[in-house]
Amino acid sequence: MTDVWLHGASAGDVRALKPLIDALGIARPALTMRLTCLTATGLQMAERLGLPCDRIRPPIGPGIARAMQAHHPRLMIWEYLELWPAWVRAAQRIGARTLIVDGHVTARSQRIRPLLGRAASAIDQICVRSASDADQARALGFLPDRIDICGNGKHDGMQTPPQPTPALRDAVGPVDIVLGSLHPDEEAAALNALAQTGLRVLIAPRYPRRVPHLLRRARKLNVTARRSRDTGVARWIILDTMGELAAAYALGRVAIVGGSFGARGGQTLVEPAAHGRPIVHGPQVSNIEEEVAALAGKGAWAVDNWRAAVACAHARLDDAGPDPRTALTRLRGATHRHLAHVLRLLA
Repeated sequence: MTDVWLHGASAGDVRALKPLIDALGIARPALTMRLTCLTATGLQMAERLGLPCDRIRPPIGPGIARAMQAHHPRLMIWEYLELWPAWVRAAQRIGARTLIVDGHVTARSQRIRPLLGRAASAIDQICVRSASDADQARALGFLPDRIDICGNGKHDGMQTPPQPTPALRDAVGPVDIVLGSLHPDEEAAALNALAQTGLRVLIAPRYPRRVPHLLRRARKLNVTARRSRDTGVARWIILDTMGELAAAYALGRVAIVGGSFGARGGQTLVEPAAHGRPIVHGPQVSNIEEEVAALAGKGAWAVDNWRAAVACAHARLDDAGPDPRTALTRLRGATHRHLAHVLRLLA
């Protein structure tokens, strides 16, 4: 029997759950915990963080019910919005309490309300990131008295940011810009803008499968490029390892955060901010509104397009502006609020 089963989809979710796992281990050391994720990258992140983790396939069919019966958790915790109706039903059948932490509910979630509404109403507690998430959670079907605005636990995990391994530091060396979480719909504009400069850049694609495409595009732009696992001199280095971006931000003088110039809605600003790096991001920030609000004018700059992003980053290379680490303090504290709900539900 497992006391607490925690589940996240991928590497970012596993990292976000670590502060809660650590806090719960201190508060209740006798509790047994199980951590699962859906992806291989999540497993790699768990290994890097020293967390025992199993990979579990999406809960389609009777498999999740059998897993629930076998492990029989007292409390099931999902990160972000991994709200699978099959999981919720299986948890209900064995009498497990249910909790969502770091809940992020968008207007797009309402499109599948017929699928998720009943499961949402059955959740014992959802801890959302912001007031906007709370409004959307109510619209989706979560009961109002089971919604609490707690913030994002991922921010607590970055108080001491991860550092590059000696192998990564040696392979990459110092760079001018770290371009993190570059999404496919941003690649062409981003690389065209970077090609106009002589800056040395570490480019981290959001999906590893895009690495060969980025190398080909660099050749067409007459820019020397190589993978981060290769050796040699190159203007662009393409990060082709998983789970190292948070540490790799330490290698650059300025960070540009992708996902904010296309359809994604932004990737986290906290990882580069935790290293004290100036940050440039785009206008699409629906996923990171609380981070943008905390860092605006305090180490982060918003621009409208990739050319402006590269120009802004260039201008910030030697700028002793505000240290974004100071602004991060207002984002922390979610883990303590999550822990209070965990202990209440276990009791």
